[in-house]
Amino acid sequence: MNRVMQSCLLLAGVMALTGIGEAQDASAVLTAVTKALGADKVGTLHYTGSGSSYVVTQDRPSGGAWPHRVMKSYTRDLNLKTSTSRTQVVRNNGTPTGEETLNHVADANSPWSLQYEFWITPYGFLKGAAANHATVEAKTVGGSLFKVVTFTLPGNHKVAGYINDMNTIERVETWIGDKGDTIVEAQYRDYKDFNGVQFPMMVTEKQAGELSLILIVKDVQVES
Repeated sequence: MNRVMQSCLLLAGVMALTGIGEAQDASAVLTAVTKALGADKVGTLHYTGSGSSYVVTQDRPSGGAWPHRVMKSYTRDLNLKTSTSRTQVVRNNGTPTGEETLNHVADANSPWSLQYEFWITPYGFLKGAAANHATVEAKTVGGSLFKVVTFTLPGNHKVAGYINDMNTIERVETWIGDKGDTIVEAQYRDYKDFNGVQFPMMVTEKQAGELSLILIVKDVQVES
């Protein structure tokens, strides 16, 4: 066997071992996060709140920010067993008619423009990462070190979650749009215990770098 062949085989072996190591490391990280959040106790989640909703359109407004609306109520049901999300938002649209009600239902067969909202939740993220050969890398953001776990769903949709030193999910990001070049970010703060399950009481989302949702969670109901 010549040296070129030996070098190629050695490189292939190193790459294979690296891939195995990353998968094992990601598995260990996901196990720690699952324990910290109590995710093994969750079958369905029902949570409500209020805050700010923004009118996100296909064309970004010239001023940069999406138009703001007061969100009177937000109700969300997540079924981790069926990968289903049901959301109802009631907001003040600023017109004489007053309120506008928006309903969104998505499952694993829905278009990515609807489906991604399930996978960027902390518990949807954990389910997707566990089932789709996740990898992990260390990354420093704003002076803080994160373990970034990344996985890819069918259709080549990449999702990345940022795990802090408390083993909670602080941020999840993915990409949408016809070209897959519009970033969507969800940030999670102020986790609170609900019968052994940790859930963030402050949720913010951005699309194309601009705020698209501010949710202050008021109540969380968990079923196994």
